[in-house]
Amino acid sequence: MNGFIKEEDINEVRERNDLVEVISEYVPLKKSGRTFKALCPFHKEKTPSFIVDPVKQLYHCFGCGIGGGVFTFVMKMDNIDFPDAVRALADRVGYTLQYERGSKESQSRRARLYEANKETMNFFHNLLKSEEGRKAREYLKNRGYDAEIIDAFKLGLAPSRWDGLLNSLCGRGFKLDELEEAGLIIKGEKGFYDRFRSRIMFPIFDVRGRVIAFGGRILDDSQNLSESPKYMNSPETPIYNKSSILYGLYHSKSEIAKTGQSLVVEGYTDVLSLRAVGIRNVVATCGTAFTSDHLRLLARFGERVILVFDADVAGTAAVERGLELLGESKVDIYVVSLPMGTDPADFIAEHGRSEFEKLLKDAVPLIDFCLKQVLSQYNLGESLQRTKASSEALTIIAALKNAVAQEEYLKKLADELNVSLDSLFFELKRLKRSKTKRASKEVSEDLVITSAQEKAEQELLRLILQYPEECKAALAELDEEHFTLPECRELFTILKSRAHYRSDDGFQGLLLNTFKREELQKLISKLMLQPVEVEEREKYFKDILLRLKEFEIQRQINTLKPKLERINPIKNPIKHDALFEELLKLEAKRRNLRSSLS
Repeated sequence: MNGFIKEEDINEVRERNDLVEVISEYVPLKKSGRTFKALCPFHKEKTPSFIVDPVKQLYHCFGCGIGGGVFTFVMKMDNIDFPDAVRALADRVGYTLQYERGSKESQSRRARLYEANKETMNFFHNLLKSEEGRKAREYLKNRGYDAEIIDAFKLGLAPSRWDGLLNSLCGRGFKLDELEEAGLIIKGEKGFYDRFRSRIMFPIFDVRGRVIAFGGRILDDSQNLSESPKYMNSPETPIYNKSSILYGLYHSKSEIAKTGQSLVVEGYTDVLSLRAVGIRNVVATCGTAFTSDHLRLLARFGERVILVFDADVAGTAAVERGLELLGESKVDIYVVSLPMGTDPADFIAEHGRSEFEKLLKDAVPLIDFCLKQVLSQYNLGESLQRTKASSEALTIIAALKNAVAQEEYLKKLADELNVSLDSLFFELKRLKRSKTKRASKEVSEDLVITSAQEKAEQELLRLILQYPEECKAALAELDEEHFTLPECRELFTILKSRAHYRSDDGFQGLLLNTFKREELQKLISKLMLQPVEVEEREKYFKDILLRLKEFEIQRQINTLKPKLERINPIKNPIKHDALFEELLKLEAKRRNLRSSLS
Protein backbone atom coordinates (compact mmCIF):
# COMPACT_ATOMS: atom_id res chain seq x y z
CA MET A 1 0.00 0.00 0.00
CA ASN A 2 1.31 3.42 -0.92
CA GLY A 3 -0.57 5.13 1.88
CA PHE A 4 -3.17 4.81 4.62
CA ILE A 5 -6.58 6.41 4.30
CA LYS A 6 -6.75 9.47 6.53
CA GLU A 7 -8.98 9.12 9.59
CA GLU A 8 -10.80 12.37 8.80
CA ASP A 9 -11.65 10.94 5.38
CA ILE A 10 -12.96 7.76 6.97
CA ASN A 11 -15.18 9.84 9.24
CA GLU A 12 -16.36 11.95 6.30
CA VAL A 13 -17.24 8.88 4.21
CA ARG A 14 -19.17 7.44 7.14
CA GLU A 15 -21.08 10.70 7.61
CA ARG A 16 -21.98 10.95 3.92
CA ASN A 17 -23.31 7.39 3.66
CA ASP A 18 -26.63 7.02 5.43
CA LEU A 19 -26.88 3.47 6.76
CA VAL A 20 -30.56 3.13 5.89
CA GLU A 21 -29.92 4.13 2.28
CA VAL A 22 -26.92 1.80 1.96
CA ILE A 23 -28.72 -1.21 3.41
CA SER A 24 -31.78 -0.46 1.26
CA GLU A 25 -29.62 -1.04 -1.81
CA TYR A 26 -29.17 -4.64 -0.66
CA VAL A 27 -32.38 -5.58 1.18
CA PRO A 28 -35.85 -3.98 1.38
CA LEU A 29 -36.41 -2.16 4.68
CA LYS A 30 -39.77 -1.49 6.29
CA LYS A 31 -40.42 1.39 8.68
CA SER A 32 -41.26 0.25 12.22
CA GLY A 33 -41.66 3.12 14.66
CA ARG A 34 -38.42 5.10 14.70
CA THR A 35 -36.39 2.17 13.32
CA PHE A 36 -36.49 -0.05 10.24
CA LYS A 37 -36.95 -3.81 10.01
CA ALA A 38 -36.06 -6.45 7.44
CA LEU A 39 -35.48 -10.14 7.01
CA CYS A 40 -31.85 -10.65 7.92
CA PRO A 41 -29.56 -10.93 4.85
CA PHE A 42 -27.14 -13.11 6.84
CA HIS A 43 -29.39 -15.99 7.88
CA LYS A 44 -32.74 -17.53 6.98
CA GLU A 45 -35.77 -16.33 8.91
CA LYS A 46 -39.50 -15.83 8.39
CA THR A 47 -40.06 -13.05 10.93
CA PRO A 48 -37.91 -9.89 10.59
CA SER A 49 -35.35 -9.57 13.38
CA PHE A 50 -32.89 -7.33 11.51
CA ILE A 51 -33.14 -3.80 12.97
CA VAL A 52 -31.65 -0.60 11.54
CA ASP A 53 -31.56 2.55 13.67
CA PRO A 54 -31.31 5.70 11.48
CA VAL A 55 -30.39 7.92 14.44
CA LYS A 56 -27.62 5.75 15.88
CA GLN A 57 -26.60 4.57 12.38
CA LEU A 58 -26.37 0.98 13.61
CA TYR A 59 -27.85 -2.35 12.55
CA HIS A 60 -28.27 -5.55 14.53
CA CYS A 61 -29.95 -8.90 13.93
CA PHE A 62 -31.48 -10.25 17.11
CA GLY A 63 -31.72 -13.65 15.43
CA CYS A 64 -28.10 -14.38 14.47
CA GLY A 65 -26.35 -11.65 16.48
CA ILE A 66 -24.58 -9.91 13.59
CA GLY A 67 -24.39 -6.14 13.82
CA GLY A 68 -22.33 -2.99 13.35
CA GLY A 69 -22.19 0.19 11.28
CA VAL A 70 -22.08 1.09 7.62
CA PHE A 71 -18.51 -0.11 7.04
CA THR A 72 -19.05 -3.51 8.66
CA PHE A 73 -22.27 -4.01 6.70
CA VAL A 74 -20.57 -3.43 3.35
CA MET A 75 -17.58 -5.55 4.41
CA LYS A 76 -19.82 -8.49 5.23
CA MET A 77 -22.18 -8.16 2.28
CA ASP A 78 -19.47 -7.69 -0.34
CA ASN A 79 -16.89 -9.93 1.37
CA ILE A 80 -14.22 -7.21 1.35
CA ASP A 81 -11.81 -5.76 3.91
CA PHE A 82 -12.13 -2.43 5.72
CA PRO A 83 -10.06 -0.24 3.34
CA ASP A 84 -12.01 -1.55 0.34
CA ALA A 85 -15.29 -0.88 2.14
CA VAL A 86 -14.19 2.73 2.74
CA ARG A 87 -13.20 3.07 -0.92
CA ALA A 88 -16.49 1.54 -2.10
CA LEU A 89 -18.56 3.91 0.02
CA ALA A 90 -16.39 6.85 -1.04
CA ASP A 91 -17.07 5.95 -4.69
CA ARG A 92 -20.77 5.69 -3.88
CA VAL A 93 -20.96 9.35 -2.84
CA GLY A 94 -18.24 10.65 -5.18
CA TYR A 95 -15.77 11.47 -2.42
CA THR A 96 -11.99 11.60 -3.20
CA LEU A 97 -9.91 9.94 -0.50
CA GLN A 98 -6.63 11.35 0.79
CA TYR A 99 -3.79 9.12 2.01
CA GLU A 100 -1.40 9.59 4.92
CA ARG A 101 1.77 8.77 2.98
CA GLY A 102 1.56 9.99 -0.58
CA SER A 103 -0.74 12.01 -2.79
CA LYS A 104 -4.45 11.61 -3.24
CA GLU A 105 -3.71 9.41 -6.26
CA SER A 106 -2.03 6.83 -4.01
CA GLN A 107 -3.56 3.41 -4.50
CA SER A 108 -3.44 0.16 -2.59
CA ARG A 109 -2.00 -2.93 -4.16
CA ARG A 110 -5.52 -4.29 -4.61
CA ALA A 111 -6.57 -1.14 -6.44
CA ARG A 112 -3.70 -1.64 -8.88
CA LEU A 113 -4.90 -5.19 -9.55
CA TYR A 114 -8.42 -3.93 -10.28
CA GLU A 115 -6.99 -1.33 -12.64
CA ALA A 116 -4.79 -3.88 -14.41
CA ASN A 117 -7.79 -6.14 -14.98
CA LYS A 118 -9.88 -3.26 -16.27
CA GLU A 119 -7.17 -2.27 -18.78
CA THR A 120 -6.84 -5.93 -19.80
CA MET A 121 -10.59 -6.18 -20.42
CA ASN A 122 -10.47 -3.10 -22.66
CA PHE A 123 -7.44 -4.46 -24.52
CA PHE A 124 -9.17 -7.80 -25.26
CA HIS A 125 -12.51 -6.16 -26.09
CA ASN A 126 -10.98 -3.69 -28.55
CA LEU A 127 -9.01 -6.48 -30.22
CA LEU A 128 -12.22 -8.49 -30.73
CA LYS A 129 -13.75 -5.54 -32.54
CA SER A 130 -10.69 -5.03 -34.77
CA GLU A 131 -9.89 -6.83 -38.02
CA GLU A 132 -7.85 -9.34 -36.02
CA GLY A 133 -11.03 -10.34 -34.20
CA ARG A 134 -13.10 -11.18 -37.29
CA LYS A 135 -12.82 -14.97 -36.87
CA ALA A 136 -13.71 -14.72 -33.17
CA ARG A 137 -16.73 -12.53 -33.97
CA GLU A 138 -17.94 -15.13 -36.48
CA TYR A 139 -17.65 -17.83 -33.83
CA LEU A 140 -19.66 -15.78 -31.34
CA LYS A 141 -22.26 -14.94 -33.97
CA ASN A 142 -22.71 -18.64 -34.77
CA ARG A 143 -23.25 -19.32 -31.06
CA GLY A 144 -26.06 -16.73 -31.05
CA TYR A 145 -24.21 -13.96 -29.23
CA ASP A 146 -25.08 -10.63 -30.82
CA ALA A 147 -23.36 -7.27 -30.42
CA GLU A 148 -25.53 -6.40 -27.42
CA ILE A 149 -24.28 -9.42 -25.46
CA ILE A 150 -20.68 -8.89 -26.58
CA ASP A 151 -20.78 -5.29 -25.35
CA ALA A 152 -22.74 -5.99 -22.16
CA PHE A 153 -20.38 -8.74 -21.01
CA LYS A 154 -17.29 -7.08 -22.57
CA LEU A 155 -16.26 -10.25 -24.41
CA GLY A 156 -12.83 -10.05 -25.98
CA LEU A 157 -10.01 -11.77 -27.80
CA ALA A 158 -6.53 -12.63 -26.50
CA PRO A 159 -3.97 -12.26 -29.31
CA SER A 160 -1.83 -15.17 -30.48
CA ARG A 161 1.34 -13.25 -29.62
CA TRP A 162 3.20 -14.31 -26.47
CA ASP A 163 3.60 -10.75 -25.22
CA GLY A 164 0.75 -8.75 -26.75
CA LEU A 165 -0.98 -7.95 -23.47
CA LEU A 166 2.28 -7.69 -21.53
CA ASN A 167 3.69 -5.00 -23.82
CA SER A 168 0.42 -3.07 -23.83
CA LEU A 169 0.10 -2.95 -20.03
CA CYS A 170 3.76 -2.22 -19.40
CA GLY A 171 3.39 0.66 -21.82
CA ARG A 172 0.62 1.97 -19.57
CA GLY A 173 2.83 1.99 -16.49
CA PHE A 174 2.08 -1.39 -14.91
CA LYS A 175 4.94 -3.36 -13.35
CA LEU A 176 5.68 -7.01 -14.08
CA ASP A 177 5.10 -8.07 -10.45
CA GLU A 178 1.66 -6.40 -10.49
CA LEU A 179 0.64 -8.22 -13.68
CA GLU A 180 1.94 -11.52 -12.34
CA GLU A 181 0.03 -11.06 -9.07
CA ALA A 182 -3.13 -10.31 -11.09
CA GLY A 183 -2.67 -13.63 -12.89
CA LEU A 184 -2.31 -11.97 -16.30
CA ILE A 185 1.25 -13.06 -17.11
CA ILE A 186 3.41 -16.07 -16.25
CA LYS A 187 7.13 -16.19 -15.54
CA GLY A 188 8.99 -18.74 -17.67
CA GLU A 189 12.62 -19.67 -18.20
CA LYS A 190 13.11 -16.89 -20.75
CA GLY A 191 11.07 -14.25 -19.01
CA PHE A 192 7.41 -13.28 -18.69
CA TYR A 193 4.68 -14.08 -21.22
CA ASP A 194 0.89 -13.70 -21.53
CA ARG A 195 -1.23 -16.28 -19.70
CA PHE A 196 -4.03 -16.09 -22.29
CA ARG A 197 -3.29 -16.45 -26.01
CA SER A 198 -5.57 -17.14 -29.01
CA ARG A 199 -8.66 -17.33 -26.82
CA ILE A 200 -12.08 -15.77 -26.65
CA MET A 201 -12.09 -13.94 -23.33
CA PHE A 202 -14.83 -13.70 -20.72
CA PRO A 203 -14.18 -11.01 -18.08
CA ILE A 204 -15.38 -12.01 -14.61
CA PHE A 205 -16.99 -9.19 -12.62
CA ASP A 206 -17.63 -9.02 -8.90
CA VAL A 207 -21.06 -8.00 -7.62
CA ARG A 208 -20.06 -4.32 -7.79
CA GLY A 209 -19.05 -4.54 -11.46
CA ARG A 210 -15.27 -4.56 -11.04
CA VAL A 211 -13.24 -6.87 -13.29
CA ILE A 212 -11.45 -9.35 -11.02
CA ALA A 213 -10.46 -12.26 -13.32
CA PHE A 214 -10.89 -13.85 -16.75
CA GLY A 215 -11.98 -17.06 -18.37
CA GLY A 216 -10.71 -17.98 -21.82
CA ARG A 217 -11.93 -20.48 -24.44
CA ILE A 218 -9.75 -21.72 -27.30
CA LEU A 219 -10.70 -20.19 -30.63
CA ASP A 220 -9.85 -23.27 -32.70
CA ASP A 221 -11.69 -26.47 -31.64
CA SER A 222 -9.25 -28.53 -33.70
CA GLN A 223 -6.43 -27.49 -31.37
CA ASN A 224 -4.72 -30.27 -29.38
CA LEU A 225 -6.38 -30.14 -25.94
CA SER A 226 -3.51 -32.04 -24.37
CA GLU A 227 -1.29 -29.06 -25.11
CA SER A 228 -3.79 -26.37 -24.23
CA PRO A 229 -7.05 -26.91 -22.31
CA LYS A 230 -10.34 -25.91 -23.92
CA TYR A 231 -11.09 -23.52 -21.07
CA MET A 232 -8.55 -21.63 -18.96
CA ASN A 233 -9.29 -19.46 -15.94
CA SER A 234 -7.34 -16.88 -13.98
CA PRO A 235 -5.66 -18.24 -10.86
CA GLU A 236 -6.90 -17.06 -7.48
CA THR A 237 -5.49 -13.66 -6.57
CA PRO A 238 -5.88 -11.16 -3.70
CA ILE A 239 -9.06 -9.90 -5.42
CA TYR A 240 -10.39 -13.18 -6.87
CA ASN A 241 -11.67 -16.13 -4.84
CA LYS A 242 -13.52 -18.48 -7.17
CA SER A 243 -15.51 -20.15 -4.38
CA SER A 244 -17.27 -16.86 -3.59
CA ILE A 245 -17.69 -15.42 -7.11
CA LEU A 246 -20.43 -16.17 -9.63
CA TYR A 247 -20.03 -15.31 -13.31
CA GLY A 248 -22.85 -13.10 -14.57
CA LEU A 249 -24.19 -12.07 -11.16
CA TYR A 250 -23.38 -8.41 -11.73
CA HIS A 251 -25.49 -8.46 -14.91
CA SER A 252 -28.31 -10.62 -13.55
CA LYS A 253 -28.77 -9.47 -9.94
CA SER A 254 -31.57 -7.02 -10.76
CA GLU A 255 -33.51 -9.72 -12.66
CA ILE A 256 -32.93 -12.21 -9.83
CA ALA A 257 -34.27 -9.66 -7.34
CA LYS A 258 -37.26 -9.01 -9.61
CA THR A 259 -38.17 -12.69 -10.12
CA GLY A 260 -36.94 -13.95 -6.74
CA GLN A 261 -35.24 -16.82 -8.54
CA SER A 262 -31.73 -17.55 -9.87
CA LEU A 263 -30.49 -20.27 -12.21
CA VAL A 264 -27.02 -21.70 -11.60
CA VAL A 265 -25.24 -23.26 -14.58
CA GLU A 266 -21.73 -24.57 -15.04
CA GLY A 267 -20.16 -22.47 -17.78
CA TYR A 268 -19.82 -18.94 -19.10
CA THR A 269 -21.29 -19.89 -22.47
CA ASP A 270 -24.35 -21.34 -20.72
CA VAL A 271 -25.01 -17.94 -19.13
CA LEU A 272 -24.67 -16.18 -22.48
CA SER A 273 -26.78 -18.73 -24.41
CA LEU A 274 -29.65 -18.38 -21.95
CA ARG A 275 -29.26 -14.61 -21.97
CA ALA A 276 -29.42 -14.65 -25.80
CA VAL A 277 -32.96 -16.12 -25.66
CA GLY A 278 -34.14 -13.68 -22.98
CA ILE A 279 -33.48 -15.66 -19.78
CA ARG A 280 -31.58 -13.10 -17.71
CA ASN A 281 -31.52 -14.46 -14.13
CA VAL A 282 -28.58 -16.82 -14.77
CA VAL A 283 -25.16 -17.18 -13.12
CA ALA A 284 -22.32 -19.70 -13.40
CA THR A 285 -19.69 -21.07 -11.08
CA CYS A 286 -16.09 -20.30 -12.06
CA GLY A 287 -14.57 -23.74 -12.48
CA THR A 288 -15.47 -24.91 -8.99
CA ALA A 289 -18.31 -26.71 -7.21
CA PHE A 290 -21.33 -24.71 -6.07
CA THR A 291 -20.57 -23.74 -2.46
CA SER A 292 -22.40 -22.38 0.56
CA ASP A 293 -20.63 -19.05 -0.07
CA HIS A 294 -22.23 -18.94 -3.52
CA LEU A 295 -25.57 -19.73 -1.94
CA ARG A 296 -25.31 -16.96 0.63
CA LEU A 297 -24.40 -14.55 -2.16
CA LEU A 298 -27.51 -15.46 -4.17
CA ALA A 299 -29.70 -15.35 -1.07
CA ARG A 300 -29.19 -11.58 -0.99
CA PHE A 301 -31.20 -11.23 -4.20
CA GLY A 302 -33.75 -14.06 -4.30
CA GLU A 303 -35.29 -16.86 -2.23
CA ARG A 304 -35.19 -19.64 -4.83
CA VAL A 305 -32.13 -21.18 -6.51
CA ILE A 306 -32.29 -23.75 -9.32
CA LEU A 307 -29.15 -25.76 -10.07
CA VAL A 308 -29.08 -26.58 -13.79
CA PHE A 309 -26.47 -29.21 -14.72
CA ASP A 310 -26.30 -32.25 -16.95
CA ALA A 311 -27.46 -35.49 -15.32
CA ASP A 312 -24.01 -36.74 -14.39
CA VAL A 313 -22.74 -33.44 -13.01
CA ALA A 314 -25.99 -32.69 -11.20
CA GLY A 315 -25.96 -36.04 -9.44
CA THR A 316 -22.39 -35.68 -8.25
CA ALA A 317 -22.73 -32.03 -7.22
CA ALA A 318 -25.99 -32.54 -5.35
CA VAL A 319 -24.75 -35.49 -3.31
CA GLU A 320 -21.32 -33.98 -2.59
CA ARG A 321 -22.57 -30.50 -1.66
CA GLY A 322 -26.16 -31.25 -0.67
CA LEU A 323 -25.62 -31.65 3.05
CA GLU A 324 -23.68 -28.41 3.37
CA LEU A 325 -26.20 -26.47 1.28
CA LEU A 326 -29.21 -27.87 3.11
CA GLY A 327 -27.65 -27.12 6.47
CA GLU A 328 -26.86 -23.48 5.73
CA SER A 329 -29.51 -22.50 3.22
CA LYS A 330 -31.81 -19.53 3.71
CA VAL A 331 -33.29 -20.15 0.27
CA ASP A 332 -35.19 -22.96 -1.41
CA ILE A 333 -32.84 -25.02 -3.61
CA TYR A 334 -34.09 -26.99 -6.61
CA VAL A 335 -32.34 -29.14 -9.21
CA VAL A 336 -32.94 -29.51 -12.94
CA SER A 337 -31.26 -32.49 -14.53
CA LEU A 338 -30.61 -32.16 -18.27
CA PRO A 339 -30.17 -35.14 -20.60
CA MET A 340 -26.83 -36.92 -20.15
CA GLY A 341 -23.96 -35.09 -21.84
CA THR A 342 -26.07 -31.99 -22.53
CA ASP A 343 -25.37 -28.56 -21.13
CA PRO A 344 -27.85 -25.64 -21.10
CA ALA A 345 -26.27 -24.04 -24.19
CA ASP A 346 -26.68 -27.28 -26.18
CA PHE A 347 -30.23 -27.77 -24.93
CA ILE A 348 -31.26 -24.24 -25.88
CA ALA A 349 -29.70 -24.58 -29.33
CA GLU A 350 -31.55 -27.85 -30.00
CA HIS A 351 -34.89 -27.38 -28.22
CA GLY A 352 -35.34 -23.64 -27.65
CA ARG A 353 -36.48 -21.51 -24.74
CA SER A 354 -39.98 -22.93 -24.25
CA GLU A 355 -38.73 -26.49 -23.72
CA PHE A 356 -36.07 -25.26 -21.32
CA GLU A 357 -38.69 -23.39 -19.29
CA LYS A 358 -40.73 -26.61 -19.07
CA LEU A 359 -37.71 -28.24 -17.42
CA LEU A 360 -37.54 -25.39 -14.92
CA LYS A 361 -41.19 -25.94 -13.98
CA ASP A 362 -40.38 -29.59 -13.27
CA ALA A 363 -37.40 -28.77 -11.02
CA VAL A 364 -37.30 -30.92 -7.87
CA PRO A 365 -36.21 -29.85 -4.38
CA LEU A 366 -32.54 -30.52 -3.66
CA ILE A 367 -33.30 -32.94 -0.84
CA ASP A 368 -35.58 -35.03 -3.09
CA PHE A 369 -32.85 -35.13 -5.70
CA CYS A 370 -30.20 -36.11 -3.14
CA LEU A 371 -32.36 -38.88 -1.69
CA LYS A 372 -33.15 -40.23 -5.15
CA GLN A 373 -29.44 -40.27 -6.03
CA VAL A 374 -28.54 -42.11 -2.82
CA LEU A 375 -31.29 -44.73 -3.05
CA SER A 376 -30.51 -45.43 -6.72
CA GLN A 377 -27.11 -46.75 -5.68
CA TYR A 378 -28.56 -49.65 -3.68
CA ASN A 379 -30.57 -52.78 -4.36
CA LEU A 380 -33.53 -52.05 -2.10
CA GLY A 381 -34.75 -55.65 -2.43
CA GLU A 382 -31.97 -56.83 -0.11
CA SER A 383 -32.12 -56.22 3.65
CA LEU A 384 -28.45 -55.28 4.06
CA GLN A 385 -28.65 -52.86 1.11
CA ARG A 386 -31.79 -51.24 2.58
CA THR A 387 -29.98 -50.74 5.90
CA LYS A 388 -27.04 -49.02 4.20
CA ALA A 389 -29.38 -46.91 2.08
CA SER A 390 -31.36 -45.82 5.13
CA SER A 391 -28.20 -44.76 6.99
CA GLU A 392 -27.06 -42.58 4.11
CA ALA A 393 -30.53 -41.15 3.51
CA LEU A 394 -30.98 -40.30 7.19
CA THR A 395 -27.77 -38.30 7.11
CA ILE A 396 -29.36 -36.12 4.42
CA ILE A 397 -32.68 -35.78 6.26
CA ALA A 398 -30.85 -34.85 9.49
CA ALA A 399 -29.43 -31.79 7.69
CA LEU A 400 -32.95 -30.32 7.52
CA LYS A 401 -33.58 -27.87 10.34
CA ASN A 402 -37.38 -28.01 10.15
CA ALA A 403 -38.89 -30.83 12.22
CA VAL A 404 -42.05 -30.98 10.10
CA ALA A 405 -40.00 -31.35 6.93
CA GLN A 406 -37.94 -34.08 8.58
CA GLU A 407 -41.10 -36.02 9.44
CA GLU A 408 -42.45 -35.69 5.89
CA TYR A 409 -39.27 -37.09 4.37
CA LEU A 410 -39.08 -39.86 6.96
CA LYS A 411 -42.56 -40.96 5.85
CA LYS A 412 -41.46 -40.98 2.21
CA LEU A 413 -38.32 -42.93 3.08
CA ALA A 414 -40.30 -45.45 5.12
CA ASP A 415 -42.57 -46.10 2.12
CA GLU A 416 -39.61 -46.33 -0.26
CA LEU A 417 -37.70 -48.81 1.92
CA ASN A 418 -40.79 -50.64 3.17
CA VAL A 419 -39.80 -50.17 6.81
CA SER A 420 -41.65 -48.74 9.80
CA LEU A 421 -41.67 -45.00 10.45
CA ASP A 422 -40.87 -45.64 14.12
CA SER A 423 -37.63 -47.41 13.27
CA LEU A 424 -36.49 -44.48 11.12
CA PHE A 425 -37.41 -42.02 13.87
CA PHE A 426 -35.34 -44.06 16.33
CA GLU A 427 -32.32 -44.14 13.99
CA LEU A 428 -32.59 -40.41 13.27
CA LYS A 429 -32.59 -39.60 16.99
CA ARG A 430 -29.59 -41.85 17.52
CA LEU A 431 -27.78 -40.13 14.66
CA LYS A 432 -28.51 -36.70 16.16
CA ARG A 433 -27.33 -37.79 19.62
CA SER A 434 -24.12 -39.09 18.12
CA LYS A 435 -23.51 -35.77 16.36
CA THR A 436 -24.29 -33.85 19.53
CA LYS A 437 -21.73 -35.83 21.53
CA ARG A 438 -19.06 -35.19 18.91
CA ALA A 439 -19.88 -31.51 18.70
CA SER A 440 -18.62 -28.96 21.18
CA LYS A 441 -20.76 -28.67 24.30
CA GLU A 442 -20.09 -24.98 24.57
CA VAL A 443 -22.84 -22.66 23.40
CA SER A 444 -21.86 -19.50 21.52
CA GLU A 445 -21.56 -16.74 24.11
CA ASP A 446 -22.79 -14.03 21.76
CA LEU A 447 -26.20 -15.69 21.45
CA VAL A 448 -26.81 -17.21 24.89
CA ILE A 449 -25.80 -15.64 28.18
CA THR A 450 -25.34 -18.55 30.53
CA SER A 451 -24.97 -16.96 33.96
CA ALA A 452 -26.14 -14.12 36.13
CA GLN A 453 -22.61 -12.67 35.98
CA GLU A 454 -22.68 -12.47 32.20
CA LYS A 455 -26.17 -10.98 32.20
CA ALA A 456 -25.09 -8.30 34.63
CA GLU A 457 -21.99 -7.46 32.56
CA GLN A 458 -24.00 -6.91 29.40
CA GLU A 459 -26.76 -5.00 31.19
CA LEU A 460 -24.29 -2.59 32.74
CA LEU A 461 -22.55 -1.98 29.41
CA ARG A 462 -25.92 -1.44 27.73
CA LEU A 463 -26.76 1.26 30.27
CA ILE A 464 -23.36 2.94 29.90
CA LEU A 465 -23.64 2.98 26.11
CA GLN A 466 -27.16 4.37 26.04
CA TYR A 467 -27.05 6.62 29.12
CA PRO A 468 -23.37 7.52 29.66
CA GLU A 469 -24.04 10.67 31.70
CA GLU A 470 -26.27 8.84 34.17
CA CYS A 471 -24.04 5.78 34.44
CA LYS A 472 -20.54 7.26 34.39
CA ALA A 473 -20.04 6.23 38.04
CA ALA A 474 -19.45 2.67 36.85
CA LEU A 475 -16.36 3.77 34.92
CA ALA A 476 -14.80 5.08 38.13
CA GLU A 477 -15.96 2.36 40.54
CA LEU A 478 -15.25 -0.73 38.41
CA ASP A 479 -12.22 -2.06 36.58
CA GLU A 480 -11.52 -4.85 34.10
CA GLU A 481 -11.46 -7.56 36.82
CA HIS A 482 -15.20 -7.13 37.34
CA PHE A 483 -15.83 -8.55 33.84
CA THR A 484 -15.37 -12.20 32.90
CA LEU A 485 -16.52 -12.21 29.26
CA PRO A 486 -13.58 -11.17 27.01
CA GLU A 487 -15.76 -8.97 24.76
CA CYS A 488 -17.36 -7.24 27.75
CA ARG A 489 -13.98 -6.66 29.39
CA GLU A 490 -12.56 -5.19 26.18
CA LEU A 491 -15.57 -2.95 25.62
CA PHE A 492 -15.46 -1.69 29.21
CA THR A 493 -11.75 -0.89 28.83
CA ILE A 494 -12.47 1.14 25.70
CA LEU A 495 -15.33 3.01 27.36
CA LYS A 496 -13.24 3.72 30.45
CA SER A 497 -10.53 5.22 28.26
CA ARG A 498 -13.20 7.54 26.83
CA ALA A 499 -14.45 9.17 29.99
CA HIS A 500 -16.28 11.87 28.02
CA TYR A 501 -18.11 9.40 25.78
CA ARG A 502 -21.56 10.62 24.74
CA SER A 503 -24.28 8.45 23.20
CA ASP A 504 -25.06 10.99 20.48
CA ASP A 505 -21.57 11.22 19.02
CA GLY A 506 -19.32 8.55 20.47
CA PHE A 507 -20.50 5.20 19.28
CA GLN A 508 -19.46 5.62 15.63
CA GLY A 509 -15.84 6.28 16.59
CA LEU A 510 -16.07 3.38 19.01
CA LEU A 511 -17.25 1.06 16.26
CA LEU A 512 -14.59 2.37 13.90
CA ASN A 513 -11.78 1.62 16.34
CA THR A 514 -13.03 -1.94 16.93
CA PHE A 515 -13.98 -2.96 13.40
CA LYS A 516 -11.44 -5.80 13.33
CA ARG A 517 -13.24 -7.67 16.13
CA GLU A 518 -16.49 -9.06 14.74
CA GLU A 519 -17.61 -10.41 18.13
CA LEU A 520 -17.20 -6.95 19.62
CA GLN A 521 -19.13 -5.43 16.72
CA LYS A 522 -22.03 -7.79 17.42
CA LEU A 523 -22.01 -6.98 21.12
CA ILE A 524 -21.93 -3.21 20.62
CA SER A 525 -24.75 -3.13 18.05
CA LYS A 526 -26.93 -5.40 20.20
CA LEU A 527 -26.40 -3.33 23.35
CA MET A 528 -26.97 -0.05 21.52
CA LEU A 529 -30.20 -1.13 19.81
CA GLN A 530 -31.76 -3.17 22.62
CA PRO A 531 -34.06 -0.76 24.51
CA VAL A 532 -33.72 -0.37 28.29
CA GLU A 533 -37.29 -0.97 29.44
CA VAL A 534 -37.25 -0.34 33.21
CA GLU A 535 -39.24 2.20 35.24
CA GLU A 536 -36.56 3.19 37.77
CA ARG A 537 -33.44 3.33 35.64
CA GLU A 538 -31.22 4.86 38.35
CA LYS A 539 -32.08 2.13 40.89
CA TYR A 540 -31.70 -0.54 38.19
CA PHE A 541 -28.22 0.74 37.37
CA LYS A 542 -27.13 0.81 41.02
CA ASP A 543 -28.40 -2.75 41.57
CA ILE A 544 -26.40 -4.06 38.61
CA LEU A 545 -23.31 -2.14 39.73
CA LEU A 546 -23.54 -3.64 43.22
CA ARG A 547 -24.17 -7.10 41.80
CA LEU A 548 -21.02 -6.98 39.71
CA LYS A 549 -19.06 -5.91 42.77
CA GLU A 550 -20.56 -8.82 44.70
CA PHE A 551 -19.63 -11.27 41.95
CA GLU A 552 -16.01 -10.04 42.06
CA ILE A 553 -15.88 -10.47 45.84
CA GLN A 554 -17.35 -13.97 45.50
CA ARG A 555 -14.62 -14.88 43.00
CA GLN A 556 -12.00 -13.66 45.49
CA ILE A 557 -13.61 -15.77 48.21
CA ASN A 558 -13.67 -18.82 45.94
CA THR A 559 -9.97 -18.32 45.22
CA LEU A 560 -9.05 -17.79 48.88
CA LYS A 561 -10.88 -20.77 50.42
CA PRO A 562 -8.80 -23.52 48.72
CA LYS A 563 -5.60 -21.69 49.74
CA LEU A 564 -6.77 -21.58 53.34
CA GLU A 565 -7.69 -25.28 53.34
CA ARG A 566 -4.19 -26.21 52.18
CA ILE A 567 -2.49 -24.44 55.14
CA ASN A 568 -2.00 -26.31 58.44
CA PRO A 569 -3.08 -23.88 61.24
CA ILE A 570 -0.76 -25.61 63.74
CA LYS A 571 2.37 -25.64 61.56
CA ASN A 572 1.82 -22.22 59.99
CA PRO A 573 -0.55 -20.27 62.28
CA ILE A 574 0.54 -16.78 61.17
CA LYS A 575 -0.18 -17.33 57.47
CA HIS A 576 -3.38 -19.22 58.29
CA ASP A 577 -4.69 -16.45 60.54
CA ALA A 578 -3.84 -13.77 57.97
CA LEU A 579 -5.75 -15.56 55.22
CA PHE A 580 -8.62 -16.33 57.60
CA GLU A 581 -8.87 -12.66 58.56
CA GLU A 582 -8.85 -11.68 54.88
CA LEU A 583 -11.63 -14.18 54.23
CA LEU A 584 -13.73 -12.75 57.06
CA LYS A 585 -13.34 -9.23 55.66
CA LEU A 586 -14.45 -10.40 52.21
CA GLU A 587 -17.46 -12.21 53.70
CA ALA A 588 -18.44 -9.05 55.61
CA LYS A 589 -18.03 -6.96 52.48
CA ARG A 590 -20.27 -9.33 50.54
CA ARG A 591 -22.96 -9.23 53.27
CA ASN A 592 -22.97 -5.43 53.17
CA LEU A 593 -23.43 -5.45 49.41
CA ARG A 594 -26.29 -7.93 49.69
CA SER A 595 -28.02 -5.78 52.32
CA SER A 596 -27.69 -2.80 49.96
CA LEU A 597 -29.30 -4.82 47.18
CA SER A 598 -32.20 -5.86 49.37
